Amino acid sequence: MESGKTLNTLFVCIFLMTVIDTSAESCPTNDCIIYDISSQTNCTEVSEESPTFDCRWSSGLNINVDEVILKGRIVAYKIKWFNEHWSGWYVSGINDIDIKYNTAERSCSIPCKANTLRRMWSYFYDHIHLYIICKNP
Repeated sequence: MESGKTLNTLFVCIFLMTVIDTSAESCPTNDCIIYDISSQTNCTEVSEESPTFDCRWSSGLNINVDEVILKGRIVAYKIKWFNEHWSGWYVSGINDIDIKYNTAERSCSIPCKANTLRRMWSYFYDHIHLYIICKNP
């Protein structure tokens, strides 16, 4: 890479596994591992969700807001801007600190203090968005 140039590439790999029949009957050679993955987290994509108007999304850099609001962990998300263009992928806690900040304190069930940083998912408040969420079965 040339000096002075940076490469800002984010690779997000999400592997969604399905339950495989690993019973003894499905293993004709008797050298298969028998295991149960039924307790594995289930991940789904939620596409084009409407604005939530939920003030908790802008509550600082808390990375557990998704678990409080949606009862699951958002692993990646996109925002649809008002010009109808989609953002790139944001990964929770990796590349999602907003360049804007909370200028005023707001009353909300999760405190939102003045002059605090926030995550890009604060735009879930008034923007269409999509996300990949993982929940325990």
